[in-house]
Amino acid sequence: MKKRTIFTFFAIILLVSVNTAELLPENEAAAAQVQVINLSIDPAVLMPYDMATVTITLANTGTKSVAISSAQLLSKEFKVLSDPYGKVGAIGAGNSMSFTYTIQAGGASGIFYPVFSVDYRDANFLRYPFRVLVQENPLEVSVLNKPETFVTGKKEDITIHIGNPRDNQVTGVTVIPQTGEHEITPTSYFSGVLAPDSSVDIPFSVTPYGDSPIEFTVQYQNGINQHEISYTLPVETGKKSRKQADTVLSNVQVNTEKDYYRVTGDVTNSGLETANAVVITSVDPAVPVFPFKVYAVGALKPDDFASFEVTFRADENVTEVPLRASFKDNDGNEFSSDTLVELDSGRGPKPKKDEERFSPLIIGVVGALALGVLGAVWYSRRARG
Repeated sequence: MKKRTIFTFFAIILLVSVNTAELLPENEAAAAQVQVINLSIDPAVLMPYDMATVTITLANTGTKSVAISSAQLLSKEFKVLSDPYGKVGAIGAGNSMSFTYTIQAGGASGIFYPVFSVDYRDANFLRYPFRVLVQENPLEVSVLNKPETFVTGKKEDITIHIGNPRDNQVTGVTVIPQTGEHEITPTSYFSGVLAPDSSVDIPFSVTPYGDSPIEFTVQYQNGINQHEISYTLPVETGKKSRKQADTVLSNVQVNTEKDYYRVTGDVTNSGLETANAVVITSVDPAVPVFPFKVYAVGALKPDDFASFEVTFRADENVTEVPLRASFKDNDGNEFSSDTLVELDSGRGPKPKKDEERFSPLIIGVVGALALGVLGAVWYSRRARG
């Protein structure tokens, strides 16, 4: 009984000695030399429900090895998807050690402070809170150079403007138009990295074939997290664009020749785009004739003009004849417009009919000659007889 009491007494003394040794001032001093020297978060700024990778590096700047029992990440606002580090071991003097965790944000935006917690074996612990920013801001999308009115079948150039209002860069920026009934080129556009507070302009060509809107989908990545945003471009088609070339005929004069009309004048481009391959001619009920059945003007820049001359025939009862001015835009689409020209009824050239090609005098002379020939033949035959 006496021996058991003595053994218990020494056991208690040993435990007290061990606990005292664990909390010795030199152990605490050695643990105090362990510091966080680097912390990185990818992505640097999260969006709600984004996942991020947190890497924390500890360094022992002291001269004594420090034993670590465990290391973990603590947070109420984030889900910590990684297990805590257990049985880490010792970090030697002058050495460093890294810890990596995966976290997921909740639905709220704001600034939050998770805590990196390290428990030492022979000392107390290290608590290191760090800042994590969660922003709702997605990319901003708008359209530039959009025509007020699209023309069916006519190609128009537009520009999709993408801006990044976030405090961190995004990657893999790609724009994909949903073509539907329209023809759009290119079918997708990869832009890549978009830095914070920067923007990019992406060109597209749209040839509409109806009034259905066009949806542009912008895909991008925030770290490993995939995001997308849509922009809808309304399409309103009309017969004519407000900027396209527009040919106007002026100073028109009508002159009569022997058996056709000759019309001269000027053609002016009153539009805001170049009119290519401008051609002037007459159309039904007129019949174009040489020397100017068709008059080729060529290209007319905005506010430019050129002279023209056309020739045609028309029936006596025709009082108006349309002159057609046609041109092509830069994409080869052809447009035309008609201008009515008044003719003086009954005063124009009169094409000769077949029965009017010989005058009465000529007919009489021809008849007399024919009678003379017949008389001479009859007389010669009679003399022979």
